[in-house]
Amino acid sequence: MLYLLRLFAFVLFFAVLPVMSMTADEAMEKSKAWFKSGKAWDLSFRVQVFYVDSPEIASQDGKLLVAEGDRFVLEMAGIKFYSDGESLWQHNVEQKQVLIKAVEDLSSSLHPSELLFKYLNCKAKSISEGEFGGEKLWVLKLDPSKYAGQFTQMEVWLSKKDFSPKRLFTVDPSGNGSWYNIVNLKVMKKVSAEDFKYKPIKGVDEIDMR
Repeated sequence: MLYLLRLFAFVLFFAVLPVMSMTADEAMEKSKAWFKSGKAWDLSFRVQVFYVDSPEIASQDGKLLVAEGDRFVLEMAGIKFYSDGESLWQHNVEQKQVLIKAVEDLSSSLHPSELLFKYLNCKAKSISEGEFGGEKLWVLKLDPSKYAGQFTQMEVWLSKKDFSPKRLFTVDPSGNGSWYNIVNLKVMKKVSAEDFKYKPIKGVDEIDMR
């Protein structure tokens, strides 16, 4: 009788465990396929940085148009960046000044246009479910070893509908955590090279540092 009770408890335990209908590898492959459906991507985002030694949370909103090949237009409070893959224009709005630099001379400092693609290069270690903004999402914990020195933890939250990224999370070597919440992500089927170049504005000085 005791044996039967134990067997029943064992069967019941596994019967109530959640069964994942998707593996981590399958979800990552579907997300890669989603990106292949477009030429560029247009989105709004909010970055929140949680510093390990401070209770304060740094928060910033922005807009981004991004394509492969280091091409992007990044707009945040008081500043706008344009990159066509070769040159980068930094438009400081209040100073009415544009600094022009060569992309190859820039440091590898992280910005959302880089992060949007970086998770695709990582191995997905595990999958679970999470909820954000009233929407149930797939949560992939990633292997950050490819970006050793930049991150000690990485994860991406994917739409269950089309596997597009909804949230990105990283932890840097100092222990600071960053959330990148993505809003209104749209696939662009067609873009022009001119979309990623700064167009001169009357009264704005240009300083060429290339």
